[in-house]
Amino acid sequence: RSYYQVAKRLHEEIKGSVYINQYFNELNIDAHYDTTGPEIWNQTEGKITHLVACSGTGGTISGTAKFLKEKNPNIKIMGVDAYGSVLKKYHETKEFDEKEIYPYRIEGLGKNLIPTATDFEIIDEFVKVTDEESAHSAREIAMTEGLFVGYTSGAAIQAIKQLDSENRFDENDLIVVIFPDHGSRYMSKVYSDKWMSEQGFFDAKNEETTSLIQYIK
Repeated sequence: RSYYQVAKRLHEEIKGSVYINQYFNELNIDAHYDTTGPEIWNQTEGKITHLVACSGTGGTISGTAKFLKEKNPNIKIMGVDAYGSVLKKYHETKEFDEKEIYPYRIEGLGKNLIPTATDFEIIDEFVKVTDEESAHSAREIAMTEGLFVGYTSGAAIQAIKQLDSENRFDENDLIVVIFPDHGSRYMSKVYSDKWMSEQGFFDAKNEETTSLIQYIK
């Protein structure tokens, strides 16, 4: 039993209810075409060169990318995917490979199905990130920039770091990354030293960060 089917069943049972169906609802794309895309274009004065965004339902990245590409088709759209998800391989091969699917911890990105709210044609490439590195990247942003971001946002900044390590950007690029979640939703996970240790995400080199995280909390 999946939560998709539970939502669908409840909608059928409850009169007057609304079934969002966000993975297969093209209004998901339209919402970001009408709002997020124009906001980014205006705030960067049209100078954006790269958009990096996590892809779960695909609505945010697809709608935003659609607007930006209409303004400037040279803008690079980079989706962030998780190890254990099928999105990156599907984008590259157009094949649904069940062998790609296995459990992962990052929330808010990746999928074990192909959402129709994801426009794979408008995304230039996908970058996969690990659970561990994404968790540490979220904590790092909180400590160094004072931005209390969530696990999914940590995945987005981890993708930026990986791309930068490959010299994919230069000093003239203007890179926009979307942080879709807040750290308050992860107090018992990413911002919990106990949880991080239980996942095997802590080692000796990370111990010095504990007091800083406690201060933030």
